[in-house]
Order: sequence, then C-alpha cells, then structure tokens
Amino acid sequence: MKLWQKIFLSTLALMVSITALSSVLLLRSTRDALWQREQQRAITQQQYMAGILKAGILNQRLRLGVVLLQEDQTRETAIQTLEQQATDDYLAGLMLLDQEEKAVWNQLPSGVVPPTAEDDSLTQCQLQAGDTAGEWYLVCSMPLTLESGEYRLVAAYSVGDLQRDLNLQALRSVGLSLGISLLAAVLLLLLVRRLLRPLGALRENARSIAGGNYDQRLDIRSQDELADLAQDMNALAQAVQERVEQLEQVAEERRVFVGNLAHEMKTPLTSIMGYADLLYLPKTVSDPQRVEYSGIILEEAKRLRSLSAKLLELLTVGSVNLTFEPTPLDQVVGEVAVSLEPLLAQTQLTLSCSCPPLSIAMDRELFKSLLYNLLDNARKASPTGGRLSFTAQAEGEKAVLKIRDWGQGIPPEELEKICQPFYMVDKSRSRKAGGAGLGLALCQAIVVAHQGTMEFWSQEGEGTQVTLTFPLCQEVDGHEDA
Repeated sequence: MKLWQKIFLSTLALMVSITALSSVLLLRSTRDALWQREQQRAITQQQYMAGILKAGILNQRLRLGVVLLQEDQTRETAIQTLEQQATDDYLAGLMLLDQEEKAVWNQLPSGVVPPTAEDDSLTQCQLQAGDTAGEWYLVCSMPLTLESGEYRLVAAYSVGDLQRDLNLQALRSVGLSLGISLLAAVLLLLLVRRLLRPLGALRENARSIAGGNYDQRLDIRSQDELADLAQDMNALAQAVQERVEQLEQVAEERRVFVGNLAHEMKTPLTSIMGYADLLYLPKTVSDPQRVEYSGIILEEAKRLRSLSAKLLELLTVGSVNLTFEPTPLDQVVGEVAVSLEPLLAQTQLTLSCSCPPLSIAMDRELFKSLLYNLLDNARKASPTGGRLSFTAQAEGEKAVLKIRDWGQGIPPEELEKICQPFYMVDKSRSRKAGGAGLGLALCQAIVVAHQGTMEFWSQEGEGTQVTLTFPLCQEVDGHEDA
C-alpha cells in the first residue's frame, strides 16, 4: 500500500470515527433531554389525575356527611371519577391498583402492563411498546392514598410520535454523517495527493539520478519537511555528480598518463633498437660511427632510466608513509646547490641563494628532490651564462620560498597545464635535455604531501618564478617543534 493511501485511509477512519461518535453522543443527549421532558410532562399529568381522584373522594364524603368513606365506597367513588375522565391522543388509558396489586379499574391499552414497583413511595415511568406496530407508551405508576387505603395510579401516555421522530432524527443523523464523511473523503483525497505530490517528484528525481542524469535538481518552494528532503536530495545529487566527474577526470587522466607513458618509452626504445641493429648486423661499421651509435644508445638509455626513476618517485609520493621532521631549510638548500654545481658549470650559470634560519617539517630527501627539480627546470630554461636565484623568508606562520630564472618564460595559456604528467611546453628542447614532463607533476605531489602550495608566474622573454609556501615550525624553549 502506498504512503498516500495509508495517510488517506487512516485519516478517513479517524474522521469517520470522530464524526460517528459525535453524532451518537449528540443523539443520546437529545434523546435523554426529550425523554426527561416527556417524563416530567407525564408526571405532571399524573399528579393532576391524582388530584381529581382526591377531589372526587372529598365531594362524595361531603355529600354523604361522613368523616371517612368505607373501603367499598372509596373504590366505587374512585371508579366513577376515573370513568368520567376521557382519554385523548396523549392519555391513552388509566388503571387503579389496590395495596395487593389487584386491579380496581383498568383501561390500559392492550399489551401495556404496570411497571414493577421498586419503591412504593416514588413515581416510576417505563417505556413500553403496544401490540400494534409503531405504538409506544410511557407508562407511569404513582403511589396514591385514598382515605385510609394505599393505591397505585397507573397511566399510559402515547409517545409513538416522539419515538418515530427520534428514529427519524437518528436516520437523518446517520445520513448526514455519511454525506459529510463522503465529502470529507473526497476533499481529504485531493488534499493528501496535493501535499504528497513533491514525493512523486523526489521519486522521479531519484530514478533519474540512478539512471545517470546527475544534473537533475528539484525546485520545491515550501517550508516543510518535504522541502528539506528536496534540499538534501539536491545536495546528494550534487555530491554524486561531483564525485562522478572526479572519477571520470581521474579515469581520463590515467588514460592520458598511460598513453603518454607508452609514447615516451616507445621513442627511446625505437632508437635503441635501431642503432643496436646497426651495430649487430654483420657489416663494416667505422669506429667513429660505432662511437656515435653507442653514444645515442647510451643517451636514450639514460633517458629511460630518468623516466622510470621519475615515474617511480611520482607513484610512491602518495603511497609511502613519509617521515616529517623539523629540518633547517638552509642546510637542505646548501646540499641541493652542491649537487647542481656540475650542471650549472656546463652552461656557465650562477645560482644566488638567500635563506635565513628557518625550520620546516619535511621529509628531507623528498624535499631535496622538490628543490632539485625546480632548480633544474630553471637551469634548462636559462640561456648560457645566465643566472638563477633562490630566496626564502618568513611571513607570519608561513615560510615563502621563491625560485626565479631569467629564461625564455612560459606562455600564459600553458601555465595551467605545466603540472600535468608528461606535459612539456617545448617538447623538442625538453627531450634533448633528457626530460619526460614528470618533474613538475612530481613537485606538485611533494608540495601537497608537505601541506604547502605552489604558484607560478611567468612572462615570455623575462623568465619564470615559482613561489612555494609551507607551514613554519615554531621554536619553544630553544627546541624546534613541528
């Protein structure tokens, strides 16, 4: 059973139950009030009849000139008085009972019997049905003292019209309740379907997302729980869409990475195999040619070794558990500068370093690889006889490192791509220098591992500057603390 059906049926059942209970209570209250009024009317009529009987006894006593009438005289006088009382549509009949509950005079309608006396001192009334269908009588019994004898005056009052009116009123009430319930059911059905309409939109939205339409959104303008649920569904769809896009981007990057890797490895392998064939084939190869071919094979082998080393380092940055320790930055910069001296001497480049005493939490060897790669890239981009600079300074709780060259620079449209694996701005120059386009991708991974940032500024013909930012280690009581 669907939710709207459950809400509709349960609410309808509750509404019908309340309406029926209210109708029953109202009918019962109305019936009790009418019967109480009718009973009071009957008792008043009965008291009037009792007064007539007593007045007839008194007149008979005065006429005979006695103080008290005899029992037979009392009964005879009472019967004569009752016979003179004509019945009408309301007073249907009378009956007089003596102390032994024997009928002295009886004109009650057929089928009507005196009510059983529970207390002889009280007037009692009882509703009885007559022999004829639809006839109802209110039979009242009143204790009565005539002279020295105890009697009971019983009167039957016709209340069939009242009973029929009550039955008709009950039928009307039931019909009215059914009509109201039917109308309420229709209105309730329309209201429930309207209020729960957003649930259908939520269901369709969920199905659309499950079908791959991740940009589907809901627009429910209200202030209820369904609007909150719609917002949660939109947030969920947004999160799923972003996650899927990330996965698609990762898959695309992996595809490009594998393709570029295969291409980069294929080129040196082709050269190695070609020149190796020239040396292997049984033909005369001069010594200068043999040296040339062997040199080419050696350079391509070095390029493969560099490619594999960079690739391995790039893959292990995010998977190996690194050890970060507070390390003086000037010591690490000095070690990197010493390692670069032979390469800088080949192109007559000069490196100026300005590094105050700063401490950074780092993996020492990995951080050296970062600086080495950035300075080596600056070396490759600089003309012979040029210069490079390395500066570091503290800015607040951050250490800011800047590596600058005055080389050919990078076009603005290339700046956003230079950290992509295998991407090279000048592919011919990079390959000649033994590059594979993995250096800056490795640098980016190392910077992220050290909770830092890396930004590039470059102008064609003026050079390039790399700005690195890392958290500083604070010194406490003469000791450095990461």
